[in-house]
Amino acid sequence: MVKDYREKLINSVSNWVGSWIFLIIHVVWFWIWLWWELDINTLTMIVSLEAIILMLLLLMDQNRQNYRDNVRDQADLEADLESIELDKEILKEVRAIKRLLKK
Repeated sequence: MVKDYREKLINSVSNWVGSWIFLIIHVVWFWIWLWWELDINTLTMIVSLEAIILMLLLLMDQNRQNYRDNVRDQADLEADLESIELDKEILKEVRAIKRLLKK
């Protein structure tokens, strides 16, 4: 339950950060900040903290995606191995039928 909530939160933040509206809001915010000639050091600190937090959230999202990819890859491998076994069984049956037809 908690993990599901965290995944939804991280996913929604990733979607928000990757949107045009997020970019536009930041450009407007920076422009207003510079227009009013507010303290540039404060802006730098705020942007740095925001970048750290966003980077961590995006890395969490990437880790979650890597886990899902690994699970999918494992399922694909198992399906491939099962298919190989079925192919071997079919080949055995075909050979058996060929032997019967030669008699």
